[in-house]
Amino acid sequence: MLESEKISSSDKELFRKIADGEAGYDSYTGSLKFLSKCLYQMTGKSTVILLDEYDVPLENAYFRGFCEEMVDFIRSLFESALKTNDYLQFAMITGCLRISKESVFTRLNRLNIISILDKKYSEHFGFSEAELLELMTYYGVENRFPIMKEWYDGYLFGNVEVYNPWSVIKFLYDLYSDVNAVPRPYWINTSSNDIIRELIAWADRETKGQLEALLKGETLDIQVHEEITYEDIYDSGENLWNLLYFTGYLTKAGEYFKESSIYLQVCIPNTEVKTIYQNSP
Repeated sequence: MLESEKISSSDKELFRKIADGEAGYDSYTGSLKFLSKCLYQMTGKSTVILLDEYDVPLENAYFRGFCEEMVDFIRSLFESALKTNDYLQFAMITGCLRISKESVFTRLNRLNIISILDKKYSEHFGFSEAELLELMTYYGVENRFPIMKEWYDGYLFGNVEVYNPWSVIKFLYDLYSDVNAVPRPYWINTSSNDIIRELIAWADRETKGQLEALLKGETLDIQVHEEITYEDIYDSGENLWNLLYFTGYLTKAGEYFKESSIYLQVCIPNTEVKTIYQNSP
């Protein structure tokens, strides 16, 4: 882009400042829109923006004490990139928390939300059991299926049971080298797990009792609150359980409708996730 004759010298200079960390605050909040414009000038085509795990910066900011500042920044970034961007074709955003009520999206409209409670696309959130058996047979390690199921199964998206895709791939990689390889908490080791440590530190007698029941394999009934944000999690115990459900530390065992509200029976999905509860101080 810096070599293109279609980009003005002033835009090239702004691009350099953004890339070198020397631009002002407004330049960074408008950076995705600016990049879309430059790409359009070069190619004549509108931009597709893919944002993966949009809420990870919010989680990190929450546990480090600057959540409000991060919300303000991301709100401005997304508004310029997704609402007032004449060079945008479409965007797709992924994250653990439902985006329609999240405060960073309050100025956006025309969002189509697909959550883990929806039945559409539910089989695409991970490997189905049939897909996993086919994979394990292909690599000649199908005899290790019981341990694979114990450690990485248990997620129910919509009405479809799926396996954790990251952990399945990592364990298959190890099994391909050594069919007797032992399972590990692969997915758990990729996240900070601050939320679990906070839960245990914050837990009162009732919450600790509920945790003990979950660790024994029992279920917990919770009312669904899809609009929850990180700033809401300690407003009530139910908010905290909802956050754990939407971030993958709990899964759905059952679902029912009561007094105009959706309720879930949640449980710890598998041995991999159980280890983080057991090993947190």
